[in-house]
Amino acid sequence: MNQIKFWIYIGVICLNQSVLAQNQIQFIDSTFIINPSKACISCISFRGASVPNNQTAWLSGSKGSVMRSIDGGKTFELIKIPDFDLIDFRSIYAFDARQAIVVSSGYPAYILKTMDGGLNWKKVYENKHKEIFLDAIDFWNPNQGIVLGDPIDERFVLIRTLDAGNTWHELDSALRPLANAGESVFAASGTSFRCLPKNSIGFVTGGKKSAFHWLQIGEKYQRYELKSMLQGKASEGAFSFDFNKKYIAIVGGDYASDTTKVNQAIYRYTHNKDGLQLLNMKPFYTYYSSCLALLNNGEIIGCGTQGVYLNHTEQTNTTLNAKTYLTTKAFHVVRKARKGNLVVLGGPRGAIGVLSQ
Repeated sequence: MNQIKFWIYIGVICLNQSVLAQNQIQFIDSTFIINPSKACISCISFRGASVPNNQTAWLSGSKGSVMRSIDGGKTFELIKIPDFDLIDFRSIYAFDARQAIVVSSGYPAYILKTMDGGLNWKKVYENKHKEIFLDAIDFWNPNQGIVLGDPIDERFVLIRTLDAGNTWHELDSALRPLANAGESVFAASGTSFRCLPKNSIGFVTGGKKSAFHWLQIGEKYQRYELKSMLQGKASEGAFSFDFNKKYIAIVGGDYASDTTKVNQAIYRYTHNKDGLQLLNMKPFYTYYSSCLALLNNGEIIGCGTQGVYLNHTEQTNTTLNAKTYLTTKAFHVVRKARKGNLVVLGGPRGAIGVLSQ
């Protein structure tokens, strides 16, 4: 081997090693979890996550459980919320290392807030309507946010705060979108709903009908039928979406039949005088996905009961990239930092992961 070929060979080895070193998931075990209550971590299912920045990450889940990291996901602390040990908190929004809001699923519905890193929690909302089921939370800014819930009396529930989650008010019925018969929202990861630009919201649905709903409260509303998504059964539909300045990506499937690859979708979108427009759908295929996040480099990271995979908004390959699985370990939720690139995952049996990029 001559010298030029030798250095090319060494360069290829180094490049391959660099690629392999990237996009790996570090699994957080009990060695890296502070557990003052000595609770059974493997008994917890994490479905909510919020990552404000590269240093701070929160997870929420079953049995009144919350996890918090303040060192970039190197270590986590398990927080058990007193008097709520039977409640499943499937969605969470964290402002920073000290302030966070958790939302319960099921009946009755609770919204709790902490302002001291989880030491104390205040109940800021309660609803005992027999059909109440809250699915997801998001904020436009530090003061204004929305919680989305399944339909009651044929209209989706929307609860708004204007004071950083200290008080909440249900929107009037006329301002809330209508649901088709058998249409509902999945609370599998707390990412079926997002606050979007221009003071609007979007959410995806499933069941008998799968749709993307877009709403500027009190002004404009649009509904897009997601005809390419699996739908028709209570366990089927769109489960999660994320967006950047160019794309809206939507994933889902059938959680009751999760071993078959199904169609997922990437849309270009634009805002104009008529509102938000979904354009030029591009499909890709994976197993059932409960959640996805769009990364800063254009990659899609998605997760579900069959593992965690990568795809790409610009270079989507419907067969090749769909096989780029980082792990076959089950995860329910994946979130990227709102300011930064830290990516954190949560799943069943206390699973926590951090993506190396």
